[in-house]
Amino acid sequence: MRKLLALLLLASVSASAAPLSDFETRAREDLIKPLALDLGGLLGGASAHTGRTIGFPGFWAGAIGAVQFNPDKNDRILRDSGVKAFGLPMLEVGVGLPFDVDVIAHGMKIYDATVFGAGLRYGLYRTELVDTFMPNVSVSAFGDRINHKHFSATHGGFNAAATWNLPIVKPFFVAGLDVTTLKVGAATTPGVTGMSATAKGSRFSAGAELTPFPFFALRAAYTLRHGMPGFDAGLGVKF
Repeated sequence: MRKLLALLLLASVSASAAPLSDFETRAREDLIKPLALDLGGLLGGASAHTGRTIGFPGFWAGAIGAVQFNPDKNDRILRDSGVKAFGLPMLEVGVGLPFDVDVIAHGMKIYDATVFGAGLRYGLYRTELVDTFMPNVSVSAFGDRINHKHFSATHGGFNAAATWNLPIVKPFFVAGLDVTTLKVGAATTPGVTGMSATAKGSRFSAGAELTPFPFFALRAAYTLRHGMPGFDAGLGVKF
């Protein structure tokens, strides 16, 4: 289990060891928004889950990750730094509460930045044995914060998901909206320090969750973030 968690984290890290290391020297007024768009898509993918809530008094703990195969065409901060595929891994815990509500928190220190966030997921419909052929449907909202040595960012992610709770393999679909504001803390270009920009991006995922063993869950999805392809993954235990 520990080895699988490590592999998931490694899979979601960029081929570049520090994709944001050139931010201070490359930041310009017109490049703040494209970077916010890409960061928001990754944070949104990490916050998206299947449509089935944990259920009271359930518990989930594991590793999650989101990867984008290439930066957005306008994200010159990453593209001009030679960044190709890049990702964001996080550790996450979730608790199922009464009334079909989940409370979820996640975070990680990576790329000279601290990332942390939390959110709520509400089950609009959760199937039982007699109606297992029906989809589980949920909506969720998350807030995240990135504190980098050269910038800060806030993210709001909103998701709607549907899952079919079939034995072993559970297909799911997710639609999401990400709203991300990035503020420059330090830049070498005069006048850029202190500037901020807000980006909004859509997100669509199709994937499946596997439960080959009791209390064990592995999920993976192909994801389009504002039109850019990538994938999301999660691996953990649930009760």
